[in-house]
Amino acid sequence: MLSASVSLAFLAGLGFDMLRIPLAWVLGPLIATAALSLSGLPVFRSNVARRAGQIAIGGGLGLHVTAALLTEMLAWVPFMIVLSLVAISVTSFFSVFLGRFSGLDRVTSYFALLPGGLSEMANIGAKVGATSEPIALSQAIRVAFVVCVLPPAIVALGIHGTFEAYDGAVEAVSYRTLPLLFAASLIGVWVMSLIGANNPWMLGAIVTAALLSSNELVVGAMPRPVFYGGQLLLGMAIGARFRQEIVMRLPRLSLMMTLFTLFVTVSLFGLGMIVALLSALDPATAALATSAGGVAEMALTAQFLNLNVALILAFHVIRAIVVNGVSVTLFNLFTRTGFFGAVERLEAFLFGARRR
Repeated sequence: MLSASVSLAFLAGLGFDMLRIPLAWVLGPLIATAALSLSGLPVFRSNVARRAGQIAIGGGLGLHVTAALLTEMLAWVPFMIVLSLVAISVTSFFSVFLGRFSGLDRVTSYFALLPGGLSEMANIGAKVGATSEPIALSQAIRVAFVVCVLPPAIVALGIHGTFEAYDGAVEAVSYRTLPLLFAASLIGVWVMSLIGANNPWMLGAIVTAALLSSNELVVGAMPRPVFYGGQLLLGMAIGARFRQEIVMRLPRLSLMMTLFTLFVTVSLFGLGMIVALLSALDPATAALATSAGGVAEMALTAQFLNLNVALILAFHVIRAIVVNGVSVTLFNLFTRTGFFGAVERLEAFLFGARRR
């Protein structure tokens, strides 16, 4: 049955790819695996496979970084940090309302809605008294929702970038080079683990490949079968998080998290349009740079839309670092400064006193 779930995920990815659906090799396997898992059927779950997928995707994305693009990315870092803090503030605002309508306590609802890692937010939240299971489910819903909704919405709206496409005409890296690239990526993963970085498998591969590419030690794109294989493994890993026993036990949270992810997605899309008006970023790039999606998912969307993958990748890597690094500090700051209290008063004004 497990082999059947892998086969179905592959066929779903292939079908979506033939239909030219954005993020076909993530979205197809994600939906197929989630459907099987929610039906109570066994699905493929493997940490080794998930990490292999992260290295393949991270390496493929990192290879987009050239020396010129690296210089451009560094110039944007202060702006990236500011946008990361704004995104945290937006999700913190909505987390108060999520807590009211889902029944979660304040700290759990805060980490449930933050645009952080799928596992990292649950782990960090648990250390400060949050309940990890609702956070893990909520983060899976957030990523799945954004992947399913945002890329097709951008395509439907017809907003696109002006970046010269990094397309399939770029020569692929030789298969003989891949073992060396993956070995170097494992060293990057080890370094990231040593410094305590969250999601070291993805970040280690991205940073390693970017360093090699920007110094012209490895030039070219990740071979498509390898890159698509990594996306397949990522999609299955996200879909497998939708366990029937958890979703059925937390139906209200699942519904409310989907609704509030929509609110956050629309709000951050609006922020992206403001950023596009006030900066040199085109609307599509700004929308992806400010979105609530994850590092890999939004960078892959950028690749599909022929946008500046390296720049969007940098926006989300910086935000991942900021969110994972200061989320607890910001929660305490928002509590001490009365930010949460002010939002709760607004909530009470709009919806009446909270039921006890």
